[in-house]
Amino acid sequence: RPPRPDLRVARQDPLALRLAVVVAFVTALIFGQGAWWPRLTGAIGTAEAAGPTFEAWATPPAYTGQPVIYLTERADQERPLRLPQGTEIALRAYGTGFALEQDVTDAAALSDSGEGLADARLTLDRNGSLALTRRGRTLATWRFVVEGDQVPTVAFDGEIGRAEAGATRIGYLAEDDFAVATLRVVAELDVDAVDRRYGLEPEPMPRDPLVAEIPLPRGAGASVRDVVTQDFSTHPFAALPVRLRLEVVDGAGQTGRSEALAMDLPRRSFFDPLSRAVVEMRRDMLWAPAANAARSARILRAVSYAPEEYEVPEGVFEAMGAAIALIETARANDEVVDQLDGIAAALWDVALMIEDGELADAAAALRRAQERLSQAMQDGASPEEIAELMQDLREAMRDFMREMAEQMQNDPEAQQRAEEQMGESMEMSQQDLQDLMDRIQELTEQGRMEEAQRLLDQLAQLMENMTMSMNGQGQGEGMPGQEGEGEGQGSAQEGVEDGLRQQQDLADRSFEELQRQFREGFGNGEGLQGLADTQEALRELLEDLEQREGLGEGETGEALDRAQRDMGEARDALRDGDGRRALDEQAEAMDALREALRAIENRPGEEGEPRPGEQSAEEGGEGESEDPLGRPTSNGSTLRSEGETVPDGGSIGSVADLMAEIRRRSGDRARPEAEREYYRRLLERF
Repeated sequence: RPPRPDLRVARQDPLALRLAVVVAFVTALIFGQGAWWPRLTGAIGTAEAAGPTFEAWATPPAYTGQPVIYLTERADQERPLRLPQGTEIALRAYGTGFALEQDVTDAAALSDSGEGLADARLTLDRNGSLALTRRGRTLATWRFVVEGDQVPTVAFDGEIGRAEAGATRIGYLAEDDFAVATLRVVAELDVDAVDRRYGLEPEPMPRDPLVAEIPLPRGAGASVRDVVTQDFSTHPFAALPVRLRLEVVDGAGQTGRSEALAMDLPRRSFFDPLSRAVVEMRRDMLWAPAANAARSARILRAVSYAPEEYEVPEGVFEAMGAAIALIETARANDEVVDQLDGIAAALWDVALMIEDGELADAAAALRRAQERLSQAMQDGASPEEIAELMQDLREAMRDFMREMAEQMQNDPEAQQRAEEQMGESMEMSQQDLQDLMDRIQELTEQGRMEEAQRLLDQLAQLMENMTMSMNGQGQGEGMPGQEGEGEGQGSAQEGVEDGLRQQQDLADRSFEELQRQFREGFGNGEGLQGLADTQEALRELLEDLEQREGLGEGETGEALDRAQRDMGEARDALRDGDGRRALDEQAEAMDALREALRAIENRPGEEGEPRPGEQSAEEGGEGESEDPLGRPTSNGSTLRSEGETVPDGGSIGSVADLMAEIRRRSGDRARPEAEREYYRRLLERF
C-alpha cells in the first residue's frame, strides 16, 4: 500500500540544506554578468519561434489531376517548385507581426482572420518567389516556375462518313497536356458547293452552324481516340454539302479546332419514290421557306393527286393532306418561318410512314433503345442501369418483330422480298436473335463492353437489313432472280445494274471485314468466309438473269460470263480467308458488269422497239418509268401523276462526285494503307 503523504520535510532535512538551492539561484541572478532580463526574454522568444508559426499549401487546378502540395516542408529549397498556371497558394500564420512579399501575382497580402491568426490566398500567374517575414526577419521562402497550359488539339481519325440508318460516323483523336474536357462537332453549310437547282435556287434562309456535343469515354484523359455516331438526318443541313470540323476544350477553357472536312452531311436513305419526293419538298422548305412554300405545296398535291395508284400504308395521304394544309395556312398568314419546325416534322413523319409502313414506330423505338444502351456502355453506367436498358431493348425488339410478322402476314409480297433478299440469314436471325441478346447481356455483366458494343452494332445492322428487305429497298423490281414488269432490254439492264450494286455492297463488306482483321489482329479469316455464300448466291442470280433474258450472246454474254468467273474466284478467295485476292476479283467482276451494261445500252432493240431510255411515238410517253417528280426511276415502275414535274439532272454529277470522293480518300494519309491501296486500284481501273 502507498504511504501517507507527509509535508513536514524538516524531519528529513534537519540541516535545511534545501534552502541552499534557493540562495544559489538568487545569487546567480544578482551577480551574473550583463543584463539578465534580455537573456530571459530572448530565451522565451527563441522557444516561441521554434514552435509552429505558419503553414502553406499549393492546390493545382482540379482538371490537372495533380495532388495538393504541403509547402511548409518545402520552404527554402534551392530548386524552384514547378507548378501549373492557376495553382492556388493558401498560407496561414499564427501570431502577430507577419508580412508577405511576393511577385507571382498582381495583388496579394495577409489579412487578419481572428486574434493571432492571419491568412493569404493567391493564384500563381507567373514565375517568381514568395516570402513570409515576421518583424523584419524572413521565416520562409519559396520559388516557383509556372508552367503554362497548352492549347488542346483534335483531328479527324479513322472512319468519317455514313453509318447505319443514315447516322454520321466520326472518328477522332483529341489530345491535351492534362485532360480533354469537352468535344463537339460543328458543321457549316457550304453554299458554294450546293447544286442550286429546283428548290435550291432561291437564297437560303440564314442558319447558325450545326453544333453537337460528342460524348467522351468515361475516364477520358490527356489522349482520347474514339469513333462515335451522331444522327443528323432531320437537320436542315442533312444531305447537303457542309464543312465539318471538330472543336475540343480543355479544363482551362482553351479551344482547339481541327481542319475543316468537306462532305455531304449523311441522312437516312429513302428508297420509295413517293417518300423521296416528300423528303425533297421538306428539304426545300427548310432551305427557303418563304420562297418555296407555294411550290412545295403544289408539288405535294400533284404527287398525291391519284392516291389509288399508290400502295402505301393506311393514313399516309390523310397525313400528307394535313401537312399541305399546314403549309398553305402558314403561307396565307405569313407565318411560314414561325411554323417551319412543325411543317418539317409533319413531312418527315409522312416520309417515314411511306418508307417504313407500320414498322416505322417500332423500328424507331428499337433504334432509340439501342442508342441508349450503347451510350450507357460508353459512359460506364452501373450494372443496374445496364440491366434496365437491356430489358428496354428486349421489349423494343419484341415489338419490332411482332410488327414485322404482322406486315408479312398482311403483305405476302413483302415476305417474298425479304426471303429472297435475306435468304437463310433471315431465318437464322429469327432463330438466333434471342441468343444474340443473351450474349450481349452476358458480356455487359462481365464488363466486356467493347465486345458487347460490337455485337450491338451487328444487331443494329441486322435490323436495318431486315427493314430494308421488307420494304424492297435492297432489291428492286427486275432484280436478278425476280420476275418483274418490263420484260426485254430494259428489264435486263435493270437486272445487271442491281447486280452491280449488290456486288459493290459485297465488296465494301469484304473490305470492312479485312480492315477489322488488320485493326484487331485477327488472321483466321472467319468473317471473310461468312461472305463466301453471299458471293456464290450473287453469281447464281447473275447466271439466272443471263439465261432468262437471253443475254448469252455477243459482247453482253462475254462480259457476263467473265463476271461470273470473277465472282467464282472471289467466292473461293473468301472461303480461303484471302481478303486481298477476293477484293481484286470482286473489282474485276464489277468491271465486267460495267462492260455488260455498256453492251446492253448499245444493243439495238427489235423492230419498232425503243432503245433503253427512248420513247416510241405510238406510246406518246405512256408507260415511261418516272417518279412523282417526273424523273426516271431505277426499278421500272411508273408512279407519275398529274402536276408539276422536275426535269432529270442526269447521272454525270453523281459519277463525278464518286470519283472525286475516291480520289480524296486515296490521298487521305489518316486512312490505313490497305484502304488507300484499294482506292488507288479503283482509280487505275476506272
